Amino acid sequence: MSRTVASIERSPTVVALDGPYSHDNIYVRGVRLHTAVAGSPADPLVLLLHGAFGGWFDYKDVIAPLAAQGFHVAAVDMRGYGMSDKPPSGYGLRRAAGDINGVIAALGHDSALLVGTDTGGSVAWTVSTMYPERVSGVVSLGTIHPVDLRRAIRRKPYLFGPLIKRIGLFNLPLLALRGLRPVITRAARREVVASTTPSYQRSNAFQDAIKLRQKALSIDHTFAPIVRTNRLLIAALPNKTDTQTTRCPVWLLHQPNGRANHHLARMARTRTTGTFTVVSVSGATELFFLEDPERFVEILTGFARSTDNSAN
Repeated sequence: MSRTVASIERSPTVVALDGPYSHDNIYVRGVRLHTAVAGSPADPLVLLLHGAFGGWFDYKDVIAPLAAQGFHVAAVDMRGYGMSDKPPSGYGLRRAAGDINGVIAALGHDSALLVGTDTGGSVAWTVSTMYPERVSGVVSLGTIHPVDLRRAIRRKPYLFGPLIKRIGLFNLPLLALRGLRPVITRAARREVVASTTPSYQRSNAFQDAIKLRQKALSIDHTFAPIVRTNRLLIAALPNKTDTQTTRCPVWLLHQPNGRANHHLARMARTRTTGTFTVVSVSGATELFFLEDPERFVEILTGFARSTDNSAN
């Protein structure tokens, strides 16, 4: 009996949450990717991309409200996560960007507004430069293009102590990291703490978010994908593609204070020939959608409508 319970706890079904959305599977280049979807396919597409320690469920409280504003909304489980397939390979940055390009097409759209946090932001930036015709806009929650982040750290490493420690940890050999699973769990918790406010961390919602992430981290065959996805933050691209720019509007949302944030914004500004806006909302963090879903939907709706109007 205990073995059965343990196997259930390691099953992807632990993140098969019920709600005002449908769970669908999309096949992209032979890999099944899970999406939680709401809204009409006739409306503009908004794709929500989670970070290295999360999953589609991070956005569960904003999917339906965004759809109610007139958008076709899909939160994606990236390759190796949640209810998506977990192949033994294919976790590079180009493959991740190709997956999202395929998702846009499979959902019946020519383009999408990409919203990403952490490595989801890294992928959103990369899709916008590799497949510019597919991206109507990017909302990046605290993250810049991986090539630019790598350069930013090299120029001013003293501004990025915690991030450098994280990058160093997840670039250890996979075999060594298998003996450090508790360290990985603590790193996942630290990411939520660092990206939310103290008031949220005293709430039941915070505890629920941590528990849900811990369940997702325990799903069978996710360990290697989590390690490899963490490496996307500063992943390299071939010479031709690492200088490519996007032409779509970009919003970079980060906290208003901090020299590191200002440095990142300067680096990110040159990555797009479209409009680039740094959005610093009082009380808003990189995991803004967890803390205040209603406010997040309000802000994102304004940006999405502006990109849709500019396209028309």
